[in-house]
Amino acid sequence: MENEYLTPDEVAAALKLTRYTVYEMIKRGELPAAKIGRALRILRTDLDGFIHRNKSREELAPYPLANPVVLRKQPLEILFAGSHDLTIDLLTRKLAERGITLLPAFCGSLDGLIELYKGRVEMAGTHLLDRLSGEYNLPYIRCLLPNEGVLVINLVSRWQGFMVPRSNPKMITSWSELLSGRHRIANRQRGSGTRVLLDFNMQQLGVLPEQIPGYDLELTTHYATGSAVLQGTADAALGIESVARGLGLDFFPIHEERYDLVIPAHLSKQERFQDLLSILQDPAFKQAVVAQGGYNISMTGKQISRIN
Repeated sequence: MENEYLTPDEVAAALKLTRYTVYEMIKRGELPAAKIGRALRILRTDLDGFIHRNKSREELAPYPLANPVVLRKQPLEILFAGSHDLTIDLLTRKLAERGITLLPAFCGSLDGLIELYKGRVEMAGTHLLDRLSGEYNLPYIRCLLPNEGVLVINLVSRWQGFMVPRSNPKMITSWSELLSGRHRIANRQRGSGTRVLLDFNMQQLGVLPEQIPGYDLELTTHYATGSAVLQGTADAALGIESVARGLGLDFFPIHEERYDLVIPAHLSKQERFQDLLSILQDPAFKQAVVAQGGYNISMTGKQISRIN
C-alpha cells in the first residue's frame, strides 16, 4: 500500500477537490507527483504526508484513508463551460457573496456539453434547438451524455432576436429579410445555440452560407456580435435582448428559447451546488434577472429533467 500510485482524479475524489485544484497543488510543489509515461501519479505515502502537514490547520475535514487524518477546507469553486448569457455573470456575483467562485469558459452550448462529458468541467450551460423535434437541449444531452446521471435545471427562458442599429434603418424584422443576402451579419461560432438557430432557419428557407454576407465572421459572445453592429461592421446579428439593451441597440424579438444548466447528479448534493440551486430560487436573484430585459423566469430553478 505504501507504494500505491494514485491518479489525480482519485486524489481529487478523496480530498473532495476538483482535479484542477489537485493539478495546481502539484504545480506549486505542495503535493509531490511523478510522471509515469505521459500520466501524473501520486504516491499514497506522499498524499499521507501532505495531509499530516495540513491537519493542524483551521476548517479541518475528515479524509477516509487507512489511518484517518484531516485536511483543511479548500475554497469552493465550480467549473463551468457553455453558452454566454448575462445571467451567468449575475450568478457568478451571487455565488461569490457565498464564498463560491464560478469559473466560466464561454465556448458555446455544444462544446460546453462536450467539456462536461470529458470531465473537464462540473456544469454546462446550453440552449440547443434540436432541428428534428423542435425540443431544446434534452435530445443533445441524451446523445452526448448517455451514461451520465445529470440534472437539467432551467436557468432562464429568453428571447433571441435581431440586434440592429437604433431605429432599425434597414427594417430587418423577419428571417426572410435577415437572410435575403442584402444585409451583412455578424455570426456566432459553430456549436453555439445561436448559430444552431440561425442555421436551422437558413435550412428552412433554402439559403446557403455563401449567400449571406458576413456569415463567415464568427464571434464567441453576444457582446462581440452586438459590438460589430454598434461599430457598423455588420447590419444585424442574432442575439439576446439584454445585450442589445446594454449596447444601446434596437432589438426585434423573434424566438423564445430555453437556457438550461446541466449538473452531474452526484455533485448536486454538495454544498456549493445546493447554494447555487438556492440562488436560482431566490426572488431577489429572479428580480435582478428580469431587470436585465428579455428574460422569462417562470421556470428558473426548476428541474426540467433527470437523465440517467
